[in-house]
Amino acid sequence: MKIAKLLRYVLTISFSILLCGTAQAQDWKVTGVFAWLGVGKTFQIEKGHSYWVGEFSGTFINDKGAGSVFHGAGMKCPGFNDLNFNDKKASAGGYCVITDAEGDQAYVLWQGMGDTTSSKGTFMYTGGTGKYKGISGNNSWASPASVNWPDGTVSGHTTFNR
Repeated sequence: MKIAKLLRYVLTISFSILLCGTAQAQDWKVTGVFAWLGVGKTFQIEKGHSYWVGEFSGTFINDKGAGSVFHGAGMKCPGFNDLNFNDKKASAGGYCVITDAEGDQAYVLWQGMGDTTSSKGTFMYTGGTGKYKGISGNNSWASPASVNWPDGTVSGHTTFNR
């Protein structure tokens, strides 16, 4: 009788952990906007083909508002943007560190493709600290045209999972 009771207890705990893990994984699929400023260096590869290396940094605003995952978190995203105006194709990629007000961090690998006015792609959580330890999942992003400033910086926004 004790073995059956212990087995039932172990199965209940295991099932609860599975359910909680699934709910938590869903919480990591954030929907919102990352407003950013890109600072870096542009290299002319050939006429009409530029390669930018730098950092996109700014703030994430979750559509669900205050108290939701990453709402108001700072983001720093080192990366590249390969812009070929000759064939109107672009590719971009890099990493992001998302840091919330408590100092907990999530790490992201991102990549995408598009034309020279907009790009779409995916990002994948690669790890984290504190409440984001064990974070996982794949997400999507899209960035419409940006503003290229005379000083070489660029400002824009990226939507997540819309």
